Amino acid sequence: MSTRCEIGLVEADGSVKVIYNHFDGYLDGVGRDMVCDWNSEELAREVVIDKKYNQEEELYTFSNVEDWLNHLEGLDREYAYLWRNGQWEYTYCNNWHWENKWFNVKEELDKEK
Repeated sequence: MSTRCEIGLVEADGSVKVIYNHFDGYLDGVGRDMVCDWNSEELAREVVIDKKYNQEEELYTFSNVEDWLNHLEGLDREYAYLWRNGQWEYTYCNNWHWENKWFNVKEELDKEK
């Protein structure tokens, strides 16, 4: 079974660039990868813009984070990861509904130790 997610990056103008990822989208999968291997502005841009994490997917652009979350409603994604303000954040789908409540990926992973 696949755990689907989207990975986004907030641009200076507030728009969000996003790619889809089909496998291992859970916190200990993609989340850990982002924090351990792609944890800087430059590397986050490589993940999303240059598609170095998942080269097969299209790049999408949304006007802001809220528009992105609205797009996710009803899709089969379970997690969303976002690079903004110098860190990776995530949110998750709760009963097919996305709330604009974000958590720091590193802090959440540290709690699991």
